[in-house]
Amino acid sequence: MAKKSLQGIVMLLGEFIALYVIMLLVSSCAPAVKDQWPYPMTDFFAECEYEGKVYVDKAYLRKKRAGGCERGEFKYYSRGKPNLTND
Repeated sequence: MAKKSLQGIVMLLGEFIALYVIMLLVSSCAPAVKDQWPYPMTDFFAECEYEGKVYVDKAYLRKKRAGGCERGEFKYYSRGKPNLTND
């Protein structure tokens, strides 16, 4: 009788270990949440210093694809955390 209950405990422990390993694998494959900004919004705004223009979101993506700033590089500033509400 004791042998059967010991086997049951070992099997249960094996199932828990297998479940734990599967959960670790699934959680490691899940994408890490970088930020909460929806695509194509960026978590920064970019300024072309010599042009005196500021670009955000789609305008920044268009400007970057078009070759960037005419003189120099983009200067980036953080927009902080998003305040996304359904108001």
